[in-house]
Amino acid sequence: MRPPIEPPPRRRSDRWIWPLAVALVSATALLAPDVGLGVSAALAQPGAQETQTLLELEHHEPDSDPDIPERALPNYDGRQDAPLTAGDVLLWFVRIPLYPLYLVTEFLLRRPLSLIVTNVEENEIADKVVQFFTFGPSNNIAIAPTFTFDFGFRPNVGLYFRYNDFLAKNNHLRAGFSFGGRAWQTGSLAYRYQASEDWQIQVSGGAVRRPDGRFFGIGSQANEDLESEYGYLGASGALTTQGNFWRQSNLRIGIGYRRTEFHSDVGSDADDISIEDRFEAGQLDALPPGYSDGISVLYQSAKLTIDTRRARPAPGSGLRVTAGYELAFDARHPGEQLWINYGGSVGAYVDVSGSQNVLGLQLSFAVAESINGDVPFTELPALSGNGPMRGFLGRFLVGQSHAALLADYHWPVWNWLDATVHVAVGNVYDGKFENFSIQNQRLSFGVGLAAVDQRDHFFEFLVGFGTDTFENGPDVQSVRVMFGGVREF
Repeated sequence: MRPPIEPPPRRRSDRWIWPLAVALVSATALLAPDVGLGVSAALAQPGAQETQTLLELEHHEPDSDPDIPERALPNYDGRQDAPLTAGDVLLWFVRIPLYPLYLVTEFLLRRPLSLIVTNVEENEIADKVVQFFTFGPSNNIAIAPTFTFDFGFRPNVGLYFRYNDFLAKNNHLRAGFSFGGRAWQTGSLAYRYQASEDWQIQVSGGAVRRPDGRFFGIGSQANEDLESEYGYLGASGALTTQGNFWRQSNLRIGIGYRRTEFHSDVGSDADDISIEDRFEAGQLDALPPGYSDGISVLYQSAKLTIDTRRARPAPGSGLRVTAGYELAFDARHPGEQLWINYGGSVGAYVDVSGSQNVLGLQLSFAVAESINGDVPFTELPALSGNGPMRGFLGRFLVGQSHAALLADYHWPVWNWLDATVHVAVGNVYDGKFENFSIQNQRLSFGVGLAAVDQRDHFFEFLVGFGTDTFENGPDVQSVRVMFGGVREF
């Protein structure tokens, strides 16, 4: 029996091999993250150093016999290298312009999150937190703290409550409450009956009291120089039903009521200028429609979404088309104030890697058309806030019509968190797209994080910017920093 080969004594220079390899892998990860991270993960496996040493011994070619052919490296795992795909090539066209953003998300977001997640999993912190906030016979009840910070509005904290199978199977209860100071409280309650896997009906209601409403003008008048505040007190209720019928396509129909009153009690800070102060100073030609008397709106709405994409973890390529309307009137003056809001969007999405590295392009529009009387200013469609132009503060861009072209890219940084970057061009207009032109467009851009597949209450982080029109010079008019939870019921 041949005696086992004893490994040669370790040379002093060997200690530099692994630091050099790690440095090379890190450099590779910066230029091609998918490749670099894969290599680093492979080298980090237990026993990798010993395996490499044995491979070096296997390929050691004695100097005394140069005629011995070099043996090919065995394919130990039996797998072939993945062929280069068109997605791999296209991915570079995204990586190059977004390289600075990659540095930010990689070193300030993903790697710190990876370190945190590793420690959370090793110490079973997540399980302990979940056990602390959930209870019930099958952990179907949960209560958790929430918070929201949206620059330009008052920060707030609150509670989120979930009760699945409430009193009976397929009956679900949701509740939320937020507090942002003496005159800042919101609350919502929803009861949902899941009739089947694809169909549900929901009854919901809510109340709000806030002193930090923002008004920047309507349509072509929207401008940071007109920024003013208003307080409001309101209540709402709705009955909605939703049916899912193909992949992520669905139809949502609802009826509801909302009552809102407005006032000028916005605080005592020197920077707090109310709408009424602007009007008395002659900076506004008139108070916004509906401000003086408030609104008492009854509405009926419907929205159809056709989405060819499958739910995760399937690749994110596909088409998405939406169309919807809301017919509403003031219940106090049924024949005097009547209007309809309608709009839609068309979007195309390409998953360049097949693993949720999705590049999207979306064109959207909305119109508020008066049938009788004026449309209240809070009932006009908004392009900013949660709309396509997310770099603008909520209610910054409000008009009788708007249109926008949005390009965005998102990629996973955690199993439940995506990084996002967006660039959008659009604006709001008077009437039906009056004064629409290239020079009358604004720019919105930003980067952030968003929770994946969360419906009722989800986490979001966003840093965004919005500019003036191209004609006036694309100077930044809005800076938005948003961090916290968003309630959607």
